[in-house]
Amino acid sequence: MRKAFASLRGTVGEWIQGWILPDGEALVSLAVEWRGRVTVEEGRSPRALPPKAHRALKLARESFGLDGAVSVEVENPLRPALGLGTSTMDVGGVLASCAVLKGVDLGEEELFRLCCSVEPSDGTMFRGLALVDHIRGRLIERLPEPPDMWLAAMLPYRTLDTEVYRKDRGLMKAVRDRSQRHVKAYQVLKRGLVEGNCRKVAAAATMSAIIQQAIMPREEWPLLLGACREFKGIGLAVAHSGTASAVIFKDLKGAEACREFLAKRWDLGEVRTVKACGGGVEVGDCGGEPKD
Repeated sequence: MRKAFASLRGTVGEWIQGWILPDGEALVSLAVEWRGRVTVEEGRSPRALPPKAHRALKLARESFGLDGAVSVEVENPLRPALGLGTSTMDVGGVLASCAVLKGVDLGEEELFRLCCSVEPSDGTMFRGLALVDHIRGRLIERLPEPPDMWLAAMLPYRTLDTEVYRKDRGLMKAVRDRSQRHVKAYQVLKRGLVEGNCRKVAAAATMSAIIQQAIMPREEWPLLLGACREFKGIGLAVAHSGTASAVIFKDLKGAEACREFLAKRWDLGEVRTVKACGGGVEVGDCGGEPKD
C-alpha cells in the first residue's frame, strides 16, 4: 500500500493583512519554524477527521481521481483558532499528500487555489513570502524570505474562528475604510524584504498591527507595548483574524528575555519563542526523502 506525506509551516498571524488590493483584501503570512504534517495511506480504513480536513479529502478525491479506502493522519502541534495557520497546515497537507499519492504534480499556486476553495487560506505553501488574495485564491506577488528575526509569541487560551470573523460586516467595513493605510504598510514591508532590512519589515508589521488594534482591540495590547519597549523589540505582529500576537526581535536572546517577562505577568495563555522564516511545502513518499 502506498503512503505519502506533506508538511507545511505554521504562522503567528501575518506580517500585514488588510484592504491592499483595488478589489479586496490580501495578506502576507508570518510563517514560523513550526510545522504540521499529514500522512495519507491507501487501503486502510478511514479515520475520523476534523471538518476542514474532511472537506479537503473530499476535494482531493474529486480533483485527483482518488478512490478506494484512504486513511489520513493529521499531526498538528498547534491549537486551532488562534491565527497560527493550523487550518492551512491541515487542509494543504491533505491536498498535497493526496496529490503525491496519485502522482499528481501539484504546484504552489494550484495548491493555494484549492485550499482557498475550502476556506480562506494562509500563503505558507509559497517559498519565501507572498502577497496573496486569501479569499479568492490568487497569488498577487512573490516576495523574498524575511531577514533573521525572532518572536516572543503570546498564544491566548481564548479563540476566534476565522469564518466567524469574516461574517462580521462591521469589521469588514472597518478594514475596507483603512485601505490607504494598509497599502502604505505593504509598501514598507516590500521595501524591507527586498533590502533585507529587518527594521522596515518589523515597522510594516507594527503598522498593520496598530490598524487592526483600532478595528478589533485585544486585551494584551498594553502588555505587548510595554514588553517591546522594555526589551528593545523592533516591532509587533498580530493575527488579524485570530488571537495570537508577538513582539519582534533581531535575535533569540532578546526574544527569550521577553518571553520570560511576559510569562511572569500573563497567565491567560502560553508564551513561546519562535523564528520567523519563509514558507514552502515539503512532500514525499513515506520512507523516502522529502522534497520541496
